[in-house]
Amino acid sequence: MHANIFSFAYMLSNTVGLIMLIAAIFAPLLARFLMVLIFVGAGIFNAYMAIRSPELFMVYGAMTVSPVYEQFIYGAFRNNITAIVVSISVCQLATGIFIASKGALLRLGLSAATIFLVAIAPLGAGSAFPSTLVLAVAAIILLFKEKRLSAHPVWHDFNYHHPKISIHEKGTSRH
Repeated sequence: MHANIFSFAYMLSNTVGLIMLIAAIFAPLLARFLMVLIFVGAGIFNAYMAIRSPELFMVYGAMTVSPVYEQFIYGAFRNNITAIVVSISVCQLATGIFIASKGALLRLGLSAATIFLVAIAPLGAGSAFPSTLVLAVAAIILLFKEKRLSAHPVWHDFNYHHPKISIHEKGTSRH
């Protein structure tokens, strides 16, 4: 079975990826909230599906663009689907929780999100490629903004360099 790039799920995933990228640039708190929802939701969904219908994950073997991933899926993964996917789900849950945190845990969560999203990109349409890379860029933007302790450092710097003229200065300006 091959993925249909015109399916609703595929189009929705890529639309969400673009919205996340825009949010990371202009509304980082919203982007963090949505990133938390994505990772926590994916962790819960994947764990549930791995326990209930693990054979459904085998479809990724036909969708991957990577011979290494295909070999892994049809090899070691086939006999250990539930254990592997539940382990990944726990990491997705932890990533989401860390992204909701502050400081070092937030940075760890955003770094883990970036690594995970890049790592699943070779699943091709199975990971709704290129949305995974777009989401990885959004996570990197959020990581960069978190380190600078400002949602919009460019706007802050722009406004900072425009002193106001006081009416008490009688026509003189200060620079």
